[in-house]
Amino acid sequence: MRRLRPYSLPYLLWMGLFILIPTMILVLLAFSNLELYNLSLFQLTLQQFRIFSQPQILNALWNSLKFSLLTTLICFILGYPIAYYLSSLKEKSRKILMAMMIVPLWSNMLLRIIAWEKIFTPTSIINDLLGISFDLLGTETGVLIGMVAMYLPFMIFPIFSVLEKMDVKLIEAAKDLGASDLQTFARVTFPLSSGGVVSGIIMTMLPAMTSFVLPARIGLGRINLIGNIIESKFMKEVLGSSGTSINEGSLISLVLMVFSVISFVMITRADKEGETLI
Repeated sequence: MRRLRPYSLPYLLWMGLFILIPTMILVLLAFSNLELYNLSLFQLTLQQFRIFSQPQILNALWNSLKFSLLTTLICFILGYPIAYYLSSLKEKSRKILMAMMIVPLWSNMLLRIIAWEKIFTPTSIINDLLGISFDLLGTETGVLIGMVAMYLPFMIFPIFSVLEKMDVKLIEAAKDLGASDLQTFARVTFPLSSGGVVSGIIMTMLPAMTSFVLPARIGLGRINLIGNIIESKFMKEVLGSSGTSINEGSLISLVLMVFSVISFVMITRADKEGETLI
């Protein structure tokens, strides 16, 4: 293994250049009054923390937590049965259905968001074909549907990858011992697939929590998540606005990063075999 260590140097350089250094800059901006266009003034300060007393920020934090949890829950409820069904199919049928889910992911996410935006418009062709009229733009329901549509595959694929490799003999042994289908699922199938469930939750919840394009497009700017607040803070600095917007945006980003890491650690306390370590 020691002979292979030199080959990790490019990776370490990449991590340092694009992860460690930007994170250090983020921390520096979050705890100082440093401005990008005026580097002469520098002073450590905690005044940015006052932003968390603003109702707009608290509401965005609540929306991020609410939508990420709801999205993850709905994706799990829909995704697990789909993954289970896919794992039970023959190889040919499985490949066809998997391709139908993977191909849309090859397109840009913004294009898919715009597609849902058009569908939710009352004058869309979908409304004409169905003979109904509904307008979900600017509503929480529309944002939630859009998030589920965007992140559902990221729940399905990890669970499917685990179920596909599961030893069928374990299920057969449980049934031979007199376990019903429900008991077999609860005591054998689901615990053994919990590693995929954990991966699916992480891959769904964290991106949903930091989403900003989807709420901006489908929510019409009426429903702000914390990602929208961070974007607005940094865009003010890019547009040359004065003030501490970039420092406030850095602080919010840092808090979100810490929360994401804590969530990640808590979720991954379940091992691959489904044994809870908490």
